[in-house]
Amino acid sequence: MRTADDTSIRRIDLPLDTAMKAAADQGKGFALRDATSLGRYISPAYAGNFKACFEKQKPNLRAVDFFAVRRSEKCPLRVGDDIPPGKTPKVLGVSLRTAVHQLVEAGFAPDHISVDTLDEAGNRTNERHWSWEVCTQNPTAGTPFSADLKPKLVVEASCSGD
Repeated sequence: MRTADDTSIRRIDLPLDTAMKAAADQGKGFALRDATSLGRYISPAYAGNFKACFEKQKPNLRAVDFFAVRRSEKCPLRVGDDIPPGKTPKVLGVSLRTAVHQLVEAGFAPDHISVDTLDEAGNRTNERHWSWEVCTQNPTAGTPFSADLKPKLVVEASCSGD
């Protein structure tokens, strides 16, 4: 993953939300990237749960790339280093809204999460009922994270077989 211009990547150790605010205060845009080889999606909504390990200035764009890990993780020695993958969270029985938040926080990109909503008769509907509960999840809870996985949730007003 290292490239010839990696010398422009500077090690920092700041809470991600602090680094984002500093960039915004300087009138810069920013992109959030996983500092590891896992390729996790880093959501600005959960910046408080991450720390910026590295930054790469993009002076022509007045922007900066931040490379981050969870606050509970150690920063890798270099951008793209391997770390053990986390586990897919259990989202069965929680609301669709909560499930999506948990999956995004785990590193899944929102556009990789698909949802099937079933009405009372078990027919698929195009409506999103954010308060309905997740009855089926794939991958199952505990599956090692992979950016290639595309989580699929099935939600219903009430899961049968409880």
